[in-house]
Amino acid sequence: MWDIIIGILLILHGLIFAMFLVYVKLPEEEQYFGWSRKSWLLDRVLGEKAIKIMGLVLWSLIIGGFIVSGIVLFTETEAWRLVTIITSFVSLLPFIFFWTDLQPKPRYFVVGPVVAVGAIIALLIFNWPTDVMLFG
Repeated sequence: MWDIIIGILLILHGLIFAMFLVYVKLPEEEQYFGWSRKSWLLDRVLGEKAIKIMGLVLWSLIIGGFIVSGIVLFTETEAWRLVTIITSFVSLLPFIFFWTDLQPKPRYFVVGPVVAVGAIIALLIFNWPTDVMLFG
């Protein structure tokens, strides 16, 4: 039961990151939603195209990583834990690089890093959920 719930949550968490692949004008507003394809940290070092490619690759890896970790969990394989930990660490990178360039306001997206840090703490420090809890 827990394996199904956590697997679905991992897949949904991955799919939520797809919102960063779009940059759309909100209907009836002057604001945009998503990632502006800029980086407060890297704009001075890298070109616009390199930053865009880097961001799209990172967001895509995160989406795929969380979806894969959920699917691997459904197969009752212990590798889901490693995939989730790695993907959680990787998911923190774009928030570091692109935080101020998330629209309309970065604080709306604070749940992403909080969930990633929570997953890292739960899996690495507390070893929760246990394999016995998940797989019986």
